[in-house]
Amino acid sequence: MRYQTIRQPEVVSMIGDVSALDTGSVSASVLETTVFGLDETTTIFFAGMASAALGTVVTWTAYRGYARNASQPMLFLAIGVAFLTIVPFVLSHGIDWATDATDATVLLVVTACHLFGLLAIVRSFRRPTSR
Repeated sequence: MRYQTIRQPEVVSMIGDVSALDTGSVSASVLETTVFGLDETTTIFFAGMASAALGTVVTWTAYRGYARNASQPMLFLAIGVAFLTIVPFVLSHGIDWATDATDATVLLVVTACHLFGLLAIVRSFRRPTSR
C-alpha cells in the first residue's frame, strides 16, 4: 500500500481554503444555470414534462401489448413505467400547486411512486405460470 505524504504548505493551503468558506469570503451564492435561456425551475419542469411524455408513449405501447396479447407482464410493465415517469411528475407538481406541503413531503411521495413502479416492473419479470 502506498501512502502519499502531504507537505506542510499544502496543508496550510487547504486549511486556508476551508477557513475562507467559513468566513464567507468565498462566494457561496446559488449557482444559476441557464439552458436555452431558461432558469433552473423552468428547465426542470420541461425536462420532467419530456420524461412524462416519453413515459406516456412507453406506457401506452406496453398497455397495447397487454390488450393485444392478454399478457399480464406487459400490464405490470405499463404500470411500472407509469409510476416511474408520469405519476411522480403529475403528483409532485399537483401537490406543490394545491397544498402547502414541504419539499420533504413531495420527495416522499415521488420516492413512494418510484418504489411502487419498480416493484411493478420486477413483478413483470415473473413468468405468468410461476407463483
